[in-house]
Amino acid sequence: MNNLLFDERPLVILPSLAVALGDLDEAAILQQIHYWTQKNMNVVDGYSWVYNSMEEWQKQFPWLSKRSLDRKFKKLKEKNLLVIENHNKKKFDKTNWYRINYEELSKLSSSMAVSSVNPAAEAKPEVQVEAKAETKDNQVKTSATAKTEAKAQDKPNNNSKDKYNFDYAKFIDWFNEITGKNFRNTEDKRKLIRARLNEGFKEDDFYLITRFKVNEWKDNDKMKRYLRPDTLFIPKHFDNYLQDAKDWEEKQAKKQARKKVKPKPKKNDEPDISEDDRSILAYVEENPDVLKTDEVIRKEVERIERARAKSRSSTIKSA
Repeated sequence: MNNLLFDERPLVILPSLAVALGDLDEAAILQQIHYWTQKNMNVVDGYSWVYNSMEEWQKQFPWLSKRSLDRKFKKLKEKNLLVIENHNKKKFDKTNWYRINYEELSKLSSSMAVSSVNPAAEAKPEVQVEAKAETKDNQVKTSATAKTEAKAQDKPNNNSKDKYNFDYAKFIDWFNEITGKNFRNTEDKRKLIRARLNEGFKEDDFYLITRFKVNEWKDNDKMKRYLRPDTLFIPKHFDNYLQDAKDWEEKQAKKQARKKVKPKPKKNDEPDISEDDRSILAYVEENPDVLKTDEVIRKEVERIERARAKSRSSTIKSA
């Protein structure tokens, strides 16, 4: 077989990607990074990354010099389509890690879809001549239609609910308010939430995880940037975050109960116990059913009673 045909694994590139970027080489680079990150071998902060030296990248793009290849990577970063960071455990290792900014890529795709609705952009020369002859009124109508379709592309089905009756618009607005962010109600966010709903999780779970992580990360300069749906709601973290959030919610409820219930004053013949133990007993006295539903509190009460019995026994012997 001719050695210029497919004896080796080819680089497959969508022509529309090359058109959108205006550069075939940049399209090849972006496609290859997408290929490697889809293998999910290196996951950091909820994102899949690929790391390589420029020398190793050049082996995948042998028609480009190292200097040219470096410029292509920098241009993709400037376009905010490529995220380049260093997540190496050894400080002396300067090898860069790469991932695609899919949100920015979606914007680029949407802008292309919007431009394609204008027939003059794709028309043949003779059609373009006819387009110029349109009346001013028709041009205004065409412009208004394009703007309407652009908005539809940007935020499709914004307020729609699916079979789970999940109000995505309401949730994203609440999420932005509690986290101080400004995320849009886009299909990638809805798809992420919908996938967890398909796995059997409930609407309340998303609110609980968000509240828990806001409490944990919002005042942490290093971690607050991870308060985003594509970190909190991915399958790798969701179940663990939910379990931690439930434990946190239970502790918060106990703290609130202790604040609301004032412990009764100690009787003269009552063994001395701690202030926290008094609060627990007072809470149980006002809510006796909690002993049937909360095993943790029941065990705490049993411990307190054992301590009190032991204290009484010691008092009798000493007397």
